[in-house]
Amino acid sequence: MSEARERLRLCQTLGFKDINSVYALILKGAQKGPELLLKRGLNGSKLTALGYDITGMKKLGYTDFALQKLGYKIATPEPIPSPAPETKPEPPEEEPNQRMNIRNLVSQGLSANELKQRGITVRHCRNAGIDARELHRLGFELHELAGEYSLTELKKLGFNPRELSHHFTGQDLRDVGFSAQEMRCAGFSVRDLINFNFNENQIIGAGYSVNELIREGLSRQTRDMTKLQY
Repeated sequence: MSEARERLRLCQTLGFKDINSVYALILKGAQKGPELLLKRGLNGSKLTALGYDITGMKKLGYTDFALQKLGYKIATPEPIPSPAPETKPEPPEEEPNQRMNIRNLVSQGLSANELKQRGITVRHCRNAGIDARELHRLGFELHELAGEYSLTELKKLGFNPRELSHHFTGQDLRDVGFSAQEMRCAGFSVRDLINFNFNENQIIGAGYSVNELIREGLSRQTRDMTKLQY
């Protein structure tokens, strides 16, 4: 069995859909604590089997203390931090050499999962000058891209309004040029389109039923046929 299949089998055994679902939980655990992972059966040995070694976990924000709680073997465990005078934070790793290294890894054809296992996030890739289209091709999903790239960039990748509505408002979708018909197909109501400032002719031409239009006080006939959809 290939390494990728073995990791997928382990994910499914633990109740996860795929490795991306595990990665999303790991990111949350870096903020909320290792207990979040332990409750789902993810300890150091299982995480290592999934490709998340100590180095990768540290890059994702885990301290030695948190890693020890997960069961990783730490030579010198980090003590529980105590309140201390505010110090100047260390600058983020955005050195030119790091950005060049990320670009080289991408050019070598590493997949999204392989990049994540090295502790490389969408933000790292964006800061290295890699566009959304390239990251989508590598296997990064919409929910990962939406936090770093604009709606305009994501629309160019072919994501439809229904997919994008989980990450952006209906007004945002209207503003980047989705038509009234596309908005209807995405599940928005006649009232929604009125609130988004589509005109009467655009809404009538979107394909809503007569009853849906009548409920909002619209007739089936347009008054000005020259006003086409957005």
